[in-house]
Amino acid sequence: MFYSPTPNRRKSWYRLLSIGQKKLIIIGFFMGVLLAVFIGILSIYAYRAMQYDLDKVSQGLGSSVLYDSENSPMASLSENTPSFASRDELPRHLVNAFVAREDEKFFEHSGVVFTSVLRSVVRNIMSMRYEQGASTITMQLTRNVYELSGKSMDRKLLETMLAQRIERRFDKYTILEQYLSRIFYGQNCYGIKAAARHYFGKEVKELDLVESATLAGLVRAPSLFNPVRSMENAMEVKAETLQRMLECGMISQEECDAATKAPIVLNRGTTEKDTTGSYAVMWCHKELDELSAELPEYTGGISVVSSMLLPLQQYMEKAVEDALITIEKPGYLPAAWVAGQSPEEVEATRKSFARMRRPKGMKIRGEDNDLKDVLQCCVLVVDTRRNQRGRVLAMVGGRSVSDGIDRWQGKVRPGRASAPFLFCCACMPGGDDLHIVARSTEVTGKRIGYDVVSSFYKSLELPIELPPREQELYLYNGLFQIRRLDLARLLFCMQNEGRAYRLSLISSIWNHSREMVYLNEPEKAPEYFRRQSATAVSTLPPFQVAEGKPVIMNEALPEGSGHWTMIYRNKAVCTFVWMGYDDPAHPLASARELKPLLSRVSMNLAREVFDKARELLRAQTDSASKLQKNTTP
Repeated sequence: MFYSPTPNRRKSWYRLLSIGQKKLIIIGFFMGVLLAVFIGILSIYAYRAMQYDLDKVSQGLGSSVLYDSENSPMASLSENTPSFASRDELPRHLVNAFVAREDEKFFEHSGVVFTSVLRSVVRNIMSMRYEQGASTITMQLTRNVYELSGKSMDRKLLETMLAQRIERRFDKYTILEQYLSRIFYGQNCYGIKAAARHYFGKEVKELDLVESATLAGLVRAPSLFNPVRSMENAMEVKAETLQRMLECGMISQEECDAATKAPIVLNRGTTEKDTTGSYAVMWCHKELDELSAELPEYTGGISVVSSMLLPLQQYMEKAVEDALITIEKPGYLPAAWVAGQSPEEVEATRKSFARMRRPKGMKIRGEDNDLKDVLQCCVLVVDTRRNQRGRVLAMVGGRSVSDGIDRWQGKVRPGRASAPFLFCCACMPGGDDLHIVARSTEVTGKRIGYDVVSSFYKSLELPIELPPREQELYLYNGLFQIRRLDLARLLFCMQNEGRAYRLSLISSIWNHSREMVYLNEPEKAPEYFRRQSATAVSTLPPFQVAEGKPVIMNEALPEGSGHWTMIYRNKAVCTFVWMGYDDPAHPLASARELKPLLSRVSMNLAREVFDKARELLRAQTDSASKLQKNTTP
């Protein structure tokens, strides 16, 4: 009998396992790897978070500064550094409104709600882009203090780790106090103290439930939910905040219903009149408010670089006053208007102005700086060079910023200055340019029809108060209200082939860490008017066009609205001047003697500023060319 022994082989433990057990091991291995990666990532971000100074959370806010195009400081954008509101000043319903609106588990979590973060991460991974955040109040404070900008997972993870460090260092009320005192409330208001005073003329501790819910609602979109801009939107977001407070058990149904129905009563205390130091600052504040949706959250301490020429701004402010004194004082004549003339010619020009009749009873601005019922003027200089079109080089909104009024935001009746828009309707597709009767807007308007003209103005999406159909002649003759700035922009677009250039002052914005957070890049402006229509109309009256000369408009506005002058040259500058009384019903606003004076003085001022702007731009260009030549190896 033959016997053959079986080989003694060692069997692998892995082969002894079932298929199900093998899968569990593989899954466990990959889970372990993922866990290790996750812990590694958290360790990296925890280390990065440790590099930030937590003392900065309790430090004061820096001031913001406006610079000109040469990086020379022009003005402070805030008169005072924002002050913090202590916990004793915060009413219970104000705290509840912000907690209900922004972070209902604020007093329970440790800076981060991880279930919300996980849900946010999953949502963002599934959509392959940053769609949803999960910010607590502590995380928002972190973002504001350290100016963490951009929507990315990197920023969110760093923000999460920093928020937990802040929670370990500070108590909840300190965090809330810092948060409320730093965030932006619109209308150049940083901090709850400034917002309470600005909107309601109150101290923080005096705010009631309606006011608290209003402020809590507007912070997510200050430009959209601002009660000064849109009371309807503010009422809507106030109601949403109150509903959240009700759901969180912070108010009763009766309190919710009463506060929802209650109106938002504005009693603006600290206004732009009290806080601004120049017309450039006033414009900058308004533009920052409009850009708030595009900007990352910041808490002041920013540097705003503008397109302005500081020497031109300083020159223009004096030129405006000199021009108005020429009207008020018969023997006065600005030296710039007679530059290059012989002594005989200077004397003849002076006498010519002196002989012009002045309205009786015209008030002269005295040394006491009383601006009530005096003649006013506003001037705007806009760049027309390629890639710079629409940039504001200088602007003046009146005789003194002390009255807090930027007259470019005021309204006038444009009269014949609106004729180019009417003529543009006749050149629309399907129209016939033979409809244009350049000397009669009334005849042209009747041929086009009320429906076409009114729909054209509505398409501009501007706050223009159009006359009803039964007053169609008012529409054709420009007897409606339009902002001076909107009129200037429409005329500027008309001379630029109908392109919708935005008149802007801000070139870039930098945070206190010297990181750029906004850049106004040159863009290809879309058509605001049809190109062919704008080109055809840009050479018709009331535009005065001569070969090799700038385009000019010099028109008296109807019904006491003053006088309008425009001088435009392509690849150079455009100057707008308005002169007149703030109140068109002023006894002298429609005086016959005043109209020729306004026409002549306004044109002289426009030419003076136009020439000065071109001179400074040439000097700036020459200086830049020399610098580049000297630095080129």
